[in-house]
Amino acid sequence: MTDIEGARSPKGGIVPGIQYLRGFAAILVVIWHVNWLVSLPPSYGESPFLLAETGLFGVAIFFVISGFIITIVSFGPIRSTLAEFFLRRFVRIIPFMWVCVIGYNLLSLAGSGKLDPLPGLRALALWPIGELRPYVVWTLRHEFIFYILFALTMLRPRPRLSLLVAWFLAPLAWYAAARLLAWPELLHPESTGLALATVVGYGNIMMPNLQFGMGFALGLLWLKGHPLVRSRYPAAFLLTVAAATLATVIVGATLSEDNGLRALWWTLFATIVVWLGIVSTEKPGPLHSIGMLLGDASYSIYLTHAAAAIVLIQLSARLHNPLPSALFVILAVVCSVLAGILIHWYVEQPLIGYCRRLGRRRSIVA
Repeated sequence: MTDIEGARSPKGGIVPGIQYLRGFAAILVVIWHVNWLVSLPPSYGESPFLLAETGLFGVAIFFVISGFIITIVSFGPIRSTLAEFFLRRFVRIIPFMWVCVIGYNLLSLAGSGKLDPLPGLRALALWPIGELRPYVVWTLRHEFIFYILFALTMLRPRPRLSLLVAWFLAPLAWYAAARLLAWPELLHPESTGLALATVVGYGNIMMPNLQFGMGFALGLLWLKGHPLVRSRYPAAFLLTVAAATLATVIVGATLSEDNGLRALWWTLFATIVVWLGIVSTEKPGPLHSIGMLLGDASYSIYLTHAAAAIVLIQLSARLHNPLPSALFVILAVVCSVLAGILIHWYVEQPLIGYCRRLGRRRSIVA
């Protein structure tokens, strides 16, 4: 969900495998959500595919990519200042997120006739605790926690790497303390203070800090030109889509119990998939163009797919669900992805361009 700019090969081109994976990870989330939404009324009442934690694994891939890209962007040839870092993240993420949150909540109001502004306001502010609407914004909440801690520890005259590493590893200590001390509230807090601490230190069952940390480690290896992250495999599109699919199947088939090992497993496989994206190359062609398009539109696809799917489900329900549920899920996924691409072209890109031009004008005037 972060900007791909800065994740470049030694020859100056964008790392294609990382760009492709952004799109593939977004599609994994779309598939999981649509398959789940059709199990709810007024839709089909059951999910046609057994997909386990497909969506969460797609998010794990996103988080590893975010750790990698933020490291590359911030420690590249021109080191980011604190102001530049936060301005860049704000322009790239927040204005379009606001548009999507407001649009989703207006759509929800039109469909249900019920007004509940607090979840939408929390989403607009990326509030660290409480219900969000749309719920997918929870990932951006965790990303911004990472951005803040990364900037405060690393973008300073004397970086504090040990503090950032401690945060990356904090979920393991948090989970161990909850189990060894028989203190389940550490994982399912009830008080506001503990809930805030849990979001920052533990995250959730995914332990997202671990994924950010592995992406950070890959980014440092990349900046040092380590042989482990040098390009070596051709056909990046096919390699990354196959790796993402296989890893998703393995994770879904082998991990059903909510325990600490599951988060470690997710992190391991997501890191392997992202590493393959880093070390693979692709020649210009149709697959490259598709992969780059999906990567460019991944943020839009991720933020808008739930609204698109809900509209399609409502239309299908009014027609008494004429299609088989499996076919409907496939078509809804395709339509949601296409809608995300169109919104990327006609809303996200123009909005980001406008915000960047506005920022440049203000800096010139100042």
